Order: sequence, then structure tokens, then C-alpha cells
Amino acid sequence: MSPRLKSLSIQNFRSLRGSVVIPLDAQVVLVHGTNGMGKTSLMSAIELGLTGSIAHLDDQSKYHDFLTHIETAGGSIQLAIEGMNRRSTESGEVRFGPGSFDARPALNAADATFFSERCYLPQALLGRLLDIYDQKKTTNSRLTEFVKELLRLEALDALADGLDHAFNVTRIRKLVPVYKQLEEAGGLLKKQLERERESVKAAEQAITQRLSRLNDLLAVLDPAAVPVEIDFDVAALRATVGDRNTDQAELISVTEQRSEVNSLLSRLEKTSAGSPDAEIAALERDAADIRSQYEKWLNGQGEQITQALNALREFHSELSPLDSGNIEDQIRDALRWCIDETDRCNRLLDQHGTASQQLTAAKTAIQRATTRISEINQALEAGARDARNLAAALAGITPYVDGDMCPVCNRDYAEVESGSLTAQIAATIAKLTSEAGRLQALSTERASESERLTTARRDEATAERLVLQPDELVELRRRQSAIVSIRSRLETLQGDAAYGQSLFVRLNNARRSFEATRRARLQSESLLPEINAAVERATGQPTTNFSGLREALEAAIGAISDRLGIVQTALSSRVAVESELEQYSREAQLLSDRVARTTELEVRLATMEGAFSSIGEVRKRAKTIATAASLIRSEIVRDVFSGSLNKVWRDLFVRLAPNEQFVPQFRLPDQGDGKVEAVLETFHRSGQAAGPPGAMLSQGNLNTAALTLFLALNLSVPSQLPWLVLDDPVQSMDDVHIAQFAALLRTFSKGLGKQVVVAVHERALFDYLTLELSPAFPGDSLLTVEISRNFAGDAVADPQFYVFEDDKVVAA
Repeated sequence: MSPRLKSLSIQNFRSLRGSVVIPLDAQVVLVHGTNGMGKTSLMSAIELGLTGSIAHLDDQSKYHDFLTHIETAGGSIQLAIEGMNRRSTESGEVRFGPGSFDARPALNAADATFFSERCYLPQALLGRLLDIYDQKKTTNSRLTEFVKELLRLEALDALADGLDHAFNVTRIRKLVPVYKQLEEAGGLLKKQLERERESVKAAEQAITQRLSRLNDLLAVLDPAAVPVEIDFDVAALRATVGDRNTDQAELISVTEQRSEVNSLLSRLEKTSAGSPDAEIAALERDAADIRSQYEKWLNGQGEQITQALNALREFHSELSPLDSGNIEDQIRDALRWCIDETDRCNRLLDQHGTASQQLTAAKTAIQRATTRISEINQALEAGARDARNLAAALAGITPYVDGDMCPVCNRDYAEVESGSLTAQIAATIAKLTSEAGRLQALSTERASESERLTTARRDEATAERLVLQPDELVELRRRQSAIVSIRSRLETLQGDAAYGQSLFVRLNNARRSFEATRRARLQSESLLPEINAAVERATGQPTTNFSGLREALEAAIGAISDRLGIVQTALSSRVAVESELEQYSREAQLLSDRVARTTELEVRLATMEGAFSSIGEVRKRAKTIATAASLIRSEIVRDVFSGSLNKVWRDLFVRLAPNEQFVPQFRLPDQGDGKVEAVLETFHRSGQAAGPPGAMLSQGNLNTAALTLFLALNLSVPSQLPWLVLDDPVQSMDDVHIAQFAALLRTFSKGLGKQVVVAVHERALFDYLTLELSPAFPGDSLLTVEISRNFAGDAVADPQFYVFEDDKVVAA
């Protein structure tokens, strides 16, 4: 059983409001309705149920938001199919609404594409079909792609398109990022090789300079030494130069000897001036005199300073005891603390005075605000609580007052003889309204006074925290007074403190001078044996060979300095030689590494260049194959266009428009690169080429050309789906075209076995097609559906079934 459309259920879809069920179970389905009744909506519903989309609206991304009928909240489409043999589902369902769209189509992706392109021709696409297939694109046109699909040229296309990258290295870089990386690596490798070669040259120059400096140093150590050359034995030369530890030990010994002689000379100069005993006696007298003055100061001004600091220590416990060597700094620190503490006490007293005034002001404000709030509360309690509500109620009663009869108690107000009832109500309303205004003003004033009371209480709490207690205030004032008094005493004693500190310093200096002089006298007694030993060790001569001890020590210093210069020169040369040898070893190793690295890079570069050469050969072979594939593909496409598609299209067009002199066809110009693209043109029946269809055909024959092109494309491919769905295909056709079109539809439905669904809007055409497509043999069927609307505006479908019946009159 071939696949067949069975039924379609639509609810609130586009121009179709309400629910409508349309049977489709017939070989031919004719749909009729005037413009705007929903024929195109019905055809689009079939496409949605089968494919899940409307192909010619896919470029309009928001068309899903406008599928629902404007007067409804949502809708659905349900399409039933039979005979799909599990290739696709037996039904399709679409649900939609404002902002929502859910489609479960009946066809799979491949069948859905085939239906949209080969089985369904919407009205909106008929006038644009020729333009779509004649679009000039840089890639294959729609028609060329169709022929490729027909002839199964996918493998040949894949071969040609896949190898097309070989023609342009930029495409290869995009297709194979590693190729670009390999190119970049090759460039970097060349640059790196150049840098390595330059570094080898620099290393060779550095080694040459190093050898020159090394030979100069060796000549200093040994003038008869043979100059070394490149690749000499470093270990052997290091052994020849000798160990520098011996020179270092000798340098240390000579340096110590020179220091010893210098020390002896200094000590000799200190002990040789004047008489040590007389100097000691003079220093002892000076120290005793200074001690007497210092003790007198301690018992006088020093005692006063001690008393003042002790009095201050009562308030400043961290004050250190009196130090005679630092009295001025102690007095200065104490005065600085007194100033700071006095300022702090004054600040606290000022803060206490300000807080006391603020506290008094806050209490006065609290008392006033409390009294005023109490008065306002009494006034509010005495006023009418519901004055405003009562006034509103009386105003609502006023419209119901008729004369002087009260509508509430049904009493005649004229009996009171106080004027009319309406005047009395108006006066009462005015009074109540005035009273309500006064109460509102009192409420506002009470809120203001409450806010003022809150602020005053907050100020009171803040001031209470800053006010000192009586005992704290007395203690603070006593502390301030005592510190001011101590400060005054210390300021008057600053001069005395400086004098006492100077006495203390002089006394210490006198004691140190006395002790130093006494130690010098003791040392001079043991100095002579040390001088004799040091001079004899340095010069090899006793001190008696010199005119005096000073001359002997100076001669020893000269001899030691000469020896020290010789040792330093030798040591410096050996250290420099060892340093040069170390540098030479490192530079020789560096040169060897760079030479090896250069050799390695040269090998890698040669390998990479070989790889690029191999890639070039592969690209050359790929170009040859791609060119051959393109030529073969173009020949096949040319043969199909010339021998198959153009022939079918020409036969169909001539059948529908037998009087048209210009027949449309596809021409296949060669682009020069092996690619073939189809171009629309017309030719005269005499065989002469003419212009494009838009310039040579009337509007009716343009529509005929588009319709026959669609039918030719449908006939040129294997029938995946035996359906042909046409939405109002008759556009600007005359009677001859229509008659031929009806015969063509009959061929599709009865000869080729396709299920045909056609929608038309002209009543005469609908009746004519109903007659022409009526069942002609057993099993043949026709279904007509008329789309209209009822009085409520809901869509109505009226189906009519036709089956084959024998013509008994003719048979008889």
C-alpha cells in the first residue's frame, strides 16, 4: 500500500477559527473557498503536520508567533497518514500559541525535505519559482544541486569539493591547522638556526679574547711561559700555575705582622710623651675637684629635682627614676607629659560645662513638650471622634431628602419650626467639617511635639554621658592644679638640671682619663721585648743597629710593605689565571653545545623542507584528481540538463501552452573552471535562442512555466512520496491552459497513481475540475471540500465524496 493522507484536524490556525475536520482519504482532493476563507491555511496545515515547518516562511524567524488565530489563545493541527511502512510515523501533531510552538511531524527529515521541495507548491512560491532556480550564486544553484541529488553525485562532489582546498594554500591552513603551525614552525626554525649560527660566531670570538688575556697573565707569573692555544689541557695548566692557598697564607701572615708593628709603634708614641706619674697625680686632683662640685649639686638642686619628679610620679606611674647621665631628657619628657595631661584635663572640664548646659536645655524642652502633648490629648478627647464620618454620612442622605420629611426617622421637620430640613442638614455638615479640620491640625501639632520630645530625650541621654560626677569633677580639678604646680617647679629647674648633667659628664671623663693613663704606664714596662722581637723578625737585624726604637719600627714597616706587595701581586695573578681558566672552560662547553644545537637544527630544517616538498607533490596530485572529477561531474550534469530535464519541461509547457512561440529551458554555460551552472532562457520554436522568461513570456505563461517546471522536477526524481499538493496553481490562465492542466492532473492521479490535493478559489474552475477529475474506474475516488464560515465566524468544511459508478444507460 502506498502512503496516503487520511484526515486533517485544525483548531484556531491562522484564518481558520474554531475546530474543523477535513477528510483527505481520496485519490484526488479538490478544495474550494473564496479569498480569505482559509485555503492557504489548510495547505500550510498539511505541510506543518508532515514537516513541522512552513518552508517558504523559514527565512522569517518569528512566524511561529503568528500561527494562532488572533481571537484565540492557542490551537493545534493533527494529520493522519497510512501506509508509511514504519519509515515515518502514522500521524503528525502541532500545538502552538502566543510564545509557544511544539511540533511532532509525521515525516522524518529526509522525507520532509522531499515533500517541501518536490511535492508541495504553495501559492506564495509559484511566482518566485523561476527566480529561485535562476539565482546567481558563487556555489551551485538550486537546480544544479537537484540534478546532483538525482544522479547520486555525492561521492564525486565530495571528491571534487574535498580536494578543492589543494588549489589554495590558505584553504589548506584553515582545513588543517597543523599545516599552518608547520609553516610557522619552519619560519621559527630558520630564525632560530640563524640565531644559533650567530651565537656560535660570538662564542668563538669570546674564546679568542679569553686566550689572549690568559697568555698575558701567564707571562706575569712566568715570563718564559709558552703561550697556550685553543683546545689546550686546562687541568695540566692549572697544575703548572700552582695553588694559591700558599700565597693566601703568606699574605695573612705578612698582614698580621704589619698590624703588629703598627700597634707597637702606636703604643710607643703614647708612652713616650711626658712623665706618667706627674700626669696621674694631676688627673687625680681634677677628678676630686669635680666630684666635690657634683656632690654639692646633688644635695641642693638635685634634691629639688628628685622631689618634683617624685611628686609627679603620683600622677605618672611610668616615670623612670632620676638618672644623672640623662637628667635633661628626663625633665624634658616630664614637662611634655605635664603639658599633655593639663590639656586633657582642660578638655574634659570644658566638655563637662558644655554637657551641663545641654542637659539643662534638654530637660526644659522635655517638660514643655510633655505639657503641650497632654493639653493636645485633652483637646482631642473633648472633640468629636467621628466628625468627618458623620459629615460624609449626612452628605450621602441629602439627595434622598424630599421636602421637610426626614428619610431616616420619617418625621416632618416642619413641626420644629426651625427652617427647612435641607438647610439644617447643610449647616450641620458645615459645622462637622470645620470641627474635623481643627482636630486634624491638633493631631499634626501633637506629632510635631512628639518628635520634639524624642529629640530632647536623645539629647538628654547624650549629655548625661558627658557630665562628670561631683567626686570625679573634684578629683579632675585637683589633678589639674597639682600637675600645673609641678610643671612650674620643673620649668624653673631646667637650668640646674643641665648644670648637674654637665658635672656628671666631666666627672666620668676625668675618671676614664685617670684609668687610661694608669694602664699606659703599666704597659710601657713590657713594650721593649716585643719591639725587639718584631724588628728582628721583619728586618733580620736587632734594634741596637738602629738609632732608636722609632727608627727600628719604621724600617720594619718598610720591609713588611715590600714583602706584602710581592705576595699580593703573585696572589692576584694566580686568582686571575684560575678565573680565566674557569671562564674558558664554560665558554668552551657553551661553544660545543651551540655547535651541537646548530647541527641538530640543520637536520630538523632539512627534514621539514623535505616534508614540505612531499606536501607539494601531494597537492599537485590532488589538483589533477580534483580537476578531472570536476570535468566528469560537469559532463554528467550537462547531459542530464540537455537530455532529461529540459525535454520533460518542454513537453509539459507545450502541452499547457500550445500556442506560445517561446519555450523556456535551462542553458549550461561553462565557467572556464570545469564548473557548470544552469541559466534560465527561452528559445523560439524555430530553434533560435531568445531572452530570459521574464522578458519573453506573458504573466500567464510565466505562471505556466513555473508550474510545469515544478511538475517536471517532480517527475524527474524517484517518487519517495506519492503526493502532489498545489495551492491555487491556476494564475492568469485561459481556458486552453486550464483544460490542458486538468488533463495533466488526471495523468498524475490516474496514470501515475499520485494522491493530488488542489486548492482553487474560482467556483467555475472548481466545478470544471470536479467534472474532469471524477472517478473513471473502480477504486478511483474524488473528494471535494468547500471552506466557508458560519454566522459566528468559525470555519466550516463541507466534504463531498465521489466514487466510480457504472453508466448503466451507456452500458444498455
